[in-house]
Amino acid sequence: MPALPLTHHEILELAAPFNRRGRHVDLPASDRLERRLLFKSVDHPAEGACPVTQETLKLESLGTGTCRLTRTLTRCDSPPATLTAMGPDPGALLALMDSVPPLEQFRAGPGYFTARSYSMEPVKGASGGAPGLRPVMTQGVAWVEGLKLTLGVPSTRGVSADIQLTPAPGESLELPEDLLAVLGWDWARLIRNTDGWRSKRRLRGGPLGRTRTAEGALDEAAAHLAKTLAASTLRFHEEWAAARWGVFFRRAIPALTLLVLLIIVATIPHLFGSRNPALFMLAFHVPTLLIALSFCLQELPQYEIPPLPRPPRAPYWRRPLAMNVEGAGSTP
Repeated sequence: MPALPLTHHEILELAAPFNRRGRHVDLPASDRLERRLLFKSVDHPAEGACPVTQETLKLESLGTGTCRLTRTLTRCDSPPATLTAMGPDPGALLALMDSVPPLEQFRAGPGYFTARSYSMEPVKGASGGAPGLRPVMTQGVAWVEGLKLTLGVPSTRGVSADIQLTPAPGESLELPEDLLAVLGWDWARLIRNTDGWRSKRRLRGGPLGRTRTAEGALDEAAAHLAKTLAASTLRFHEEWAAARWGVFFRRAIPALTLLVLLIIVATIPHLFGSRNPALFMLAFHVPTLLIALSFCLQELPQYEIPPLPRPPRAPYWRRPLAMNVEGAGSTP
């Protein structure tokens, strides 16, 4: 059965702790039927070129004695960042929001801006005591001169972060598959899709460890993309030549595993069978170890021959879409 609309008395009760902290309900933007209150935006002074960070609060009374409060922060130079918390006491939720400084959800560097979204989740402290609510990262977004990188952080332990790269409207990019994979073993190759490219990044540990890893990965990827896209394609090939070959052999592990398996199976009886039984047993388990290694890859093993890390054909990464249309702008 759906919850009843908010009454006037409920609105006053829910809004009371917000009014005491200088936040006032925006009644025209709120929705009593959906049990949702929106509050008038508040400006926070910021640093750098952007003079303010604008804060908007949304309080949802779920009709079960639990509320969900969402803070949305927007700046002139970056995508929005959110912070979400759930609990029975709206005043306590607001205090949680105020305990996380708005500027901590944004980062900026040469050629890029990032915004991080969090959810306040119960997490055990370092001493192993009772769980306390701590910000756990749910998503990160980076703008790199028109290129948008979205990093989604699943809450399930052991599941990798999903990465989506989306070019700016009216722009075409030719990106190599190993553009992010050169950053290390925990990064996967780029796979083309309808919106741009998708990839993955391995995350380890519990909620706080995964959050720290995701924060570092977002900054690392944004800085890497900004530096790479600002230079020529040949510069990327020369600077990351060794890492690109490493990605090539990493992707070739499944195919090499199959090849090594065939060689071992064919040679074990002839080389180790009768002369050294202990060595025979050791070699017999090598295939199992190789298969396990292939499944340690960041993505599902694929039996393929990866493309060789050659220099890109185009001298620059970006190319306007208008250049790809033959005869565009010509008159009959």
